[in-house]
Parts: sequence; structure tokens; C-alpha cells
Amino acid sequence: MRNIYFLWVVILLSACGFIPPRPTEPSIQITPLASATPSPISSVTPTPITPTVSSTPTPDPKFFRDDFNETLDAGWSWVREDPQNWNLTALPGALQINVAGGYVVAGTNPNLLLRPAPAGNFQIQTQITFRPTRNYQFAGLIMYENDANFIQAGRSACNSTGCIGTGLYMNHYENGAIVKPDFGQSYGDIDPLLLRLSRNENTYTFEASTDGKVWYIIGSHTSDMVPVQIGLVTGQRTRGENTPATFEYFEVRSLQ
Repeated sequence: MRNIYFLWVVILLSACGFIPPRPTEPSIQITPLASATPSPISSVTPTPITPTVSSTPTPDPKFFRDDFNETLDAGWSWVREDPQNWNLTALPGALQINVAGGYVVAGTNPNLLLRPAPAGNFQIQTQITFRPTRNYQFAGLIMYENDANFIQAGRSACNSTGCIGTGLYMNHYENGAIVKPDFGQSYGDIDPLLLRLSRNENTYTFEASTDGKVWYIIGSHTSDMVPVQIGLVTGQRTRGENTPATFEYFEVRSLQ
């Protein structure tokens, strides 16, 4: 009965133009969830690599290594050997060669030590102690096709115009003529020094290191020669004295 009475009241009020307001719904305040601020990712800024620093990983597996203990390993051959000018006894566990005169390209340097080169891409490496005392004296690594086509990389003295004095040099000979540049790089009196020469297709790269961990690119040449032998080279013009070059080992590795 009460409901009917209430309905009639609403109808009469509506007829008079009065509409009761709708009850206001309570507003609901939605507090957004506080999103946890993510911790910034601590990124270590990489040390910029100097363009001259080699990032090439140490290749593997090892093809060959000679530590020059008492005798030379099988496979070596001397070209123009002078047996009085090399030995394995002055410094046991090292090969010492007295750097005499003569040039590979002229077929006149003694004691060129070679062994067969592997096929494909590879790298040769040695540790050398050598302080040239005469202009053009040289000692280091060689990739050799013949006397007219080869690349040698090592320590040398050069006091001619355009040279940097005593330092590291890479000499590329093609058909009997030298191909510039020689990438002369001064290394002061650092001894011993690690040297390596790599073949990657037709690109040959010379690198040096003081610790075997960080390698510095000295230079790179492109050549279509096919090295048939690899090894150690000493020589070039001297006057009156033979300066010893000491090699701690010789190693060949594959470049995968």
C-alpha cells in the first residue's frame, strides 16, 4: 500500500514538471599502483679499441711448434747455410743466428731457415730478441714462394729517407720488386718482442705484442703469391759485425 502511495506521489510530481534527482553514485577514487622504477642496467662502457689493435682471436689448432731445444725439429731446411753463424747452445732453449749480410731477393743472405707451408689460412709466430746495430740489418718471419716473391716481417734498422730508424718493418716483394709501404713502426728497445704474420686468403697481416695478449697491427699487404715455405729470415747489409738475433720458438697455427 505504501509503495502504491509513493508511486502516485511520483506521478503527480512528474505531472507538475518536477523530477527528483537521481541519487548520486559515490565516486570511486582509483589510486594507480605505484610502478616500481626499474633499476638502471649498469652497462660497462667498452674500452675503445685503437684501430691499430688487433682483435683477431688466437687461432687454433696448432699445426707445429719448435721450442729449439738442443736440435731443430724435423722438416726444417737451411738455405745457404753458414753453420758457423747459428747455434742452439749460446742460449739453451733458443735459436741464435748471427745476422750477416745479403738479401733474400738477391739470393745472397745466408741461414734462411724454412719449412713447408700448410695449405689454406694460417699464422706463424715467434719471440725475438734483436737490436740491429747496422743500417738495414733485419731479423724476423718470412712467408716465401721464391726469391722474387715473399713477405718478411720483423725488426730492422733503416736510416734512409722515409724510414723511422730502428723498429718494425714489413717488406713485400713481388716479381723481384719491393711493394710499398713498409709500415715502419718504432718500438724502442723493447726486448723480447712477439711477432706474428698471418695469411688470410690473399691478405697478409703483420702484428706485434709484448705480452701475447694484446696484439698491435703493424701493417697489411695484399698479394696473390702462394707461399710454399715459411720460417725465419735474417740478413741484409752489414759492415764488419754480425749482430745476434735470438728466437725462442717458432709456431704455426690454423686460422679457422
